[in-house]
Amino acid sequence: MESVVFNLIEDLDQSSTNWKIKARVTRMWTSVSSENGSVKGYNVILLDDDNNHVHAFAYPNIWNGFKTPVIEGGVYVFDQFSVKDAVGNLKPVQADICIRFSQHTTVTAVEDDGMIPAYKFKFLDLGDLFAEASKYQPHQQSEFAIDTVQIGTLPSSKLYLNLDDESVTDMRMRLKEEGYLSKREKYLKAAKSEFVQTFMERMTLKDLNEKLTYDDLKKRIYTTFSVVKVDEDVAWWFYSYNKCQQEVEWLDMRFRCNNCPRIIPVAPKRFRIMVLAEDDTFSCNVMLMDRAVRRIVGTSAAKAYNDFEKAPEEGLPQVLKDLVGKEVTVII
Repeated sequence: MESVVFNLIEDLDQSSTNWKIKARVTRMWTSVSSENGSVKGYNVILLDDDNNHVHAFAYPNIWNGFKTPVIEGGVYVFDQFSVKDAVGNLKPVQADICIRFSQHTTVTAVEDDGMIPAYKFKFLDLGDLFAEASKYQPHQQSEFAIDTVQIGTLPSSKLYLNLDDESVTDMRMRLKEEGYLSKREKYLKAAKSEFVQTFMERMTLKDLNEKLTYDDLKKRIYTTFSVVKVDEDVAWWFYSYNKCQQEVEWLDMRFRCNNCPRIIPVAPKRFRIMVLAEDDTFSCNVMLMDRAVRRIVGTSAAKAYNDFEKAPEEGLPQVLKDLVGKEVTVII
């Protein structure tokens, strides 16, 4: 199976039915008749190793004819199917196409090698929902994807709690950076504030280079500088493990975290860039890590990488080139 060449989801179009993809089933649900409760069809969301997903549909006679049972979370090869425009109730994800399984479609279960992510999500702020829904044309029935009056569940809806996923981790980190605290965290912070005094002290680049002591590291120190240059000779991203956020290595076709240590199926990308920093006192190289870079550029390393791959530029993604000339404040 490893020698087989598969089509990517983003390459699918209506010109052929001779498609073959390898994908994970990330979500499943049935379409049910409102008149008699009978099953009208089976729906799945498929995700490939290029992090693209698409909605697929099969009528009951087609679905029940598959020799291989399809389960949520499994990885399969889907061969011979048609591709249609995704409109209305055929658009639970943002892809412009929908896969339609036929009597010629074959489904084969394959080993999960960990190369396909377990999930894919797009997060939207509540204030952006109306603008997103307004992009649909009248015949597309936007209420099937986003309800512009209220948020309600649909047959395709699924609730996840404390999901171990890169996008969820990024959102949690964003909330913490913006000052969000749970009720328990607020209680602990209030209790500690009676005994612990937090120090926030500004230091210049020269002081950091010449006068930084061990006692200083016990305080909260920040510095402000301008970015003169982003070093293009240093890799601007690395693979990491969500739990410890340390760099992982690719070993025997798997990711390994030597810090934990353990083998992990999916390793998200994180920023790590070297910049030439300058203030009124000194110039020096500063390594900016993922959290600081994401806060400054407003995107994740994975998104920057995907955009960079689609429209390659020389050296660095444009969002990192745009750092030059910006004034940056970071906590040490």
